[in-house]
Amino acid sequence: MKGYILIEVSINGKITKLENDTNIKQMINILNYKSKLYAVAINTTFISINKYEITIIKQGDTIDILAPIQGG
Repeated sequence: MKGYILIEVSINGKITKLENDTNIKQMINILNYKSKLYAVAINTTFISINKYEITIIKQGDTIDILAPIQGG
């Protein structure tokens, strides 16, 4: 049986625990975000959407998830 290793990261200023080896796409699903358009930055570096599945979140990462807003 495989044991789960949890890591702690900061997501939009809130400490959150995720399983080790979680990628950005999985994290967005876990957090139950509804929109398909996000800007994600890890440690102040923006990650392009085509790298969400290959970018693994690491212990201590600071993650900012920004959804587009409409204004007028």
